[in-house]
Amino acid sequence: MRDGFTIQRRCRRLGVQPRRGISLIEIVMVTVIIGILASLTVPSFHQALEQSRADIASANLRAIWSAQRLYWLENRTYAVDLATLQSLDLLDSSISDQNFYTYEVDYATSTTFSASAMRVANQTWNGAFCIDQSGSMSGVLSGSGVTNIVLSY
Repeated sequence: MRDGFTIQRRCRRLGVQPRRGISLIEIVMVTVIIGILASLTVPSFHQALEQSRADIASANLRAIWSAQRLYWLENRTYAVDLATLQSLDLLDSSISDQNFYTYEVDYATSTTFSASAMRVANQTWNGAFCIDQSGSMSGVLSGSGVTNIVLSY
């Protein structure tokens, strides 16, 4: 039966020091494996992060739609800009302070309107989402080398 003590005694007798610690090759191999695993997860993380930003834009467009509907009930026409809705406290003013999307009313008449959320300049993603008076949303974010992002209702 060979235990740790017997192996150490035999190594001492042969003039060989028992190995302790880890070698540089082992450290390099672990680092390479961790790097490969990280490179596989980073793109999916960025995709999920951008999808969550698109979902926030979708929620903000729905808030604009709700504010427009309330404005229409009072005035029988739609507001021509977000400032009008914000001044009447129908829409939170923080929507204008978003970092990833800019929101605007594209057009408004007494019977129709369209509002959009445009992706702010980004190296990877570009595109816009729109909502109309019926609450229908459309649009897509596209990027080079990544899967397009569409709104999830």
